Amino acid sequence: MDSQDWIITIFAFAVFAVFIGLEKFYWNRKGVEKFQTRDSIANYSMVAMQLFFGVTGKILFIVTALDWIWSKGQKIVPVTWWSGVLLFLGVDLGYYWFHRLSHRSRFLWAIHESHHSSELMNLSVALRQPPLEPWIDWLFFIGLAWVGFPAKAILTMYAFNLFYQFFIHTEIIGKLPKWIELVFNTPSHHRVHHGTNPQYIDRNYAGVLIIWDRMFGSFELEREPVRYGVIHPVSSFNPFFVGFHLWKDIFRDVVSAGFFIDKLKMIFCAARMGG
Repeated sequence: MDSQDWIITIFAFAVFAVFIGLEKFYWNRKGVEKFQTRDSIANYSMVAMQLFFGVTGKILFIVTALDWIWSKGQKIVPVTWWSGVLLFLGVDLGYYWFHRLSHRSRFLWAIHESHHSSELMNLSVALRQPPLEPWIDWLFFIGLAWVGFPAKAILTMYAFNLFYQFFIHTEIIGKLPKWIELVFNTPSHHRVHHGTNPQYIDRNYAGVLIIWDRMFGSFELEREPVRYGVIHPVSSFNPFFVGFHLWKDIFRDVVSAGFFIDKLKMIFCAARMGG
């Protein structure tokens, strides 16, 4: 990460801190407890771990790999104003499929589950980020590098995508005007995504645009109060347990499986993960 990356990161976290403080103040004034100290500490610890893995990944291989793919690719995207629009759409679509597969593959769910394990919904939960995710998510942007988008542009656009998603982790905002709810991922749509209500499980994977869920059949409206968390609750606030506990289950099942193909199934099998 260069100095510009650090400036953007520091600015983003300053914004996060301000809005988390404002949200907490809002609920305190109303006499409603929407934050829990141990849960919030776990959230902040998780984002610190992800920042470590993300920076390490960028330094070690992610930027280099995407730049190498760019150098070997077709470079068919011209440098023009609308290429930025294409990049925005490409990153958002890539995120949708990464997110969707993270709920359908046991391997990816073991990485992603920690983001869903809080039973609260507030802006600090947006920071409950899976530590290992930065080492995987970039794979869904390889196609963008191949057609001519530089690594720096892809990762910057992805950072803005994630920045937007911070603000939809809240219960303060109800439903927005219909045209916004039709096109964009909103707090209402994202509350559904974090729900364990049967009709809400594994729905609304969008980053910024909810149109992908509408197009690919994974959309669900918020119709009843959401029960947050995961189907099998995580009984610890230890960030290392929260972030990595499912790997123990995978290891146990791989060891007990007989044939090699069965061992692979224990890692990559599809399942209805929930949360």
